[in-house]
Amino acid sequence: MSMSKMKNESFDLHEDVIVKILCRLPVKSLIRFTCVSKRWRSIIISDPQFGKSHLQVASQQGTLCPKVLISIYPTIKTLQGQIPFNPFEDDTPWLPSRFQSLEGYSSVNNLTFPSEEKSQRVMASCNGLVLLGESYRSYFKNLSIWNPSTGFFRKIPSPSFGFEVTKSTEKKNYRSFLYYGFGQVSATDDYKLVFIKLAFGDFVDVHVFSLRANLWKVIKAPSSSCSGWIDGRGTLSNGAIHWVNYPINGVSDPTMIAFDLAEEEFRQVPLPVFNQNEDGVHMRHIRIQVLLGGRLCVWSLDLYEHSEFWVMREYGVPESWVKLIQFSRDDLPDEFTSCSSWNPTFVSEGGTMLIKLLDKKELVWIECRHEENPVCSAQYRIEEFPGAIFDATVYDETLVSLPEGL
Repeated sequence: MSMSKMKNESFDLHEDVIVKILCRLPVKSLIRFTCVSKRWRSIIISDPQFGKSHLQVASQQGTLCPKVLISIYPTIKTLQGQIPFNPFEDDTPWLPSRFQSLEGYSSVNNLTFPSEEKSQRVMASCNGLVLLGESYRSYFKNLSIWNPSTGFFRKIPSPSFGFEVTKSTEKKNYRSFLYYGFGQVSATDDYKLVFIKLAFGDFVDVHVFSLRANLWKVIKAPSSSCSGWIDGRGTLSNGAIHWVNYPINGVSDPTMIAFDLAEEEFRQVPLPVFNQNEDGVHMRHIRIQVLLGGRLCVWSLDLYEHSEFWVMREYGVPESWVKLIQFSRDDLPDEFTSCSSWNPTFVSEGGTMLIKLLDKKELVWIECRHEENPVCSAQYRIEEFPGAIFDATVYDETLVSLPEGL
């Protein structure tokens, strides 16, 4: 065939074939391809079914690209040379939050948040969607869902217990602690937000918001299910939100409580059997993590600052707990010197950890291999803003969107 005839031939592919090809490409490439045509942009950015299909293919092929969402919360007091003693005090005048996406160890992109709401805090993430809210008196208002990769944004109506400031509550400096979580129900392709507000009595109200139905509903649950929780933010794994429940009497051992998003009920999940110290002291602080890949992981820190990380190989099976990493404070690299507060952001199956050094405003990657001491492999310093606090949350780069009415 001559070149002139080839130019006149139509090589247009059917749209179904194009979509199948696009589903196998990384998000970064697809975002660039949105400029090819209005139709391509509509498919890649605005088609919820395409975003769902792309997520399924990436999950099956193991090509999801995890990133770190850096949140910077500056307060106006720092502009006056004042650093607040407690930066999360509700009467602190906050400036608009700033968000950055960190890929690898140093590739940072400034993100544009599509709302004018001030002081938006990152609450949780699931399948590339980030839940945000404005913190006020241990409660979150102005809720929204945001996909940092595409800019998708959707406001969430407030639950029925929305806190209203009155003169009486202002004088009493009223606080009402809130537990919350966010995750997907795969069977119904729904995403749910859970708020649990503590109250006196035998039962508590569990407020559940369905993004598919765009409705809140209230479920009654025994107050004993969440009487000793410490961390407000629950951890998503295997379709359930998890918290550690510490007994109020301080005598019995802590337990792990899960709220099943599909069944909308609480259940108990077994914790590992931790070893006691030589002097018999078994008091420890337990926090729930999730391995990159979704497996449930717990971090145990005892009174002597000895850390253990356990992973549950088979969800719900007590015998499947395996100790993944252990080290003491003295084993940590020099980067932890003079740092009094640190928290792990993620843990990988291979022993890589990303840790927030809160005092130094740094992110540090450490490698924990076999019986060797942890080694620092990389570090990233957060943009300097005197008096500001920061957070870091892992999210997957996806095209998922959840518009109303679907």
